[in-house]
Amino acid sequence: MEKIFFDEENNEKAIGMEIRKLVNFIHRNVESFKIEEDEHHITKMHGMIIGFLNNAKDEDIFQKDIEKKFSMRRSTTSKMLKSMEDKGLIKRISIETDARVKKLQLSEKGQSLVEEVTKEYQRIESLLIQGLTDEELEQFFKTIYKMQQNMLKDIE
Repeated sequence: MEKIFFDEENNEKAIGMEIRKLVNFIHRNVESFKIEEDEHHITKMHGMIIGFLNNAKDEDIFQKDIEKKFSMRRSTTSKMLKSMEDKGLIKRISIETDARVKKLQLSEKGQSLVEEVTKEYQRIESLLIQGLTDEELEQFFKTIYKMQQNMLKDIE
């Protein structure tokens, strides 16, 4: 049975709708910050991947790691990485043990965007947690994890 929650005005609220609204607010806020490099626009997802690759620069990162980290399908990830490679943001480097697998690494151009991308990520995170207590954040992460696991069970 579906759980429906009601606000003070007795309007229905559904979890999926509320999450979608939050995602829309985040997208609108991020849209106000655009990184323009040459004539190529760097997307929000490119920025997130740049940040991830930078934080893991001492590790070998492969496409499957991006798929797992961002819960993306293989085809979507492949297109995203191809776009980033075409824009000169990343390099794919062959590894000795398996020529079919290539590790991902930031290019000089990608590395030059790290500081800007990091500042924007921190700005958005600060907005999201503004006014929340440590206990509220801890409960949020526990709840969102459970919801993710519920959804994952349904699509497997």
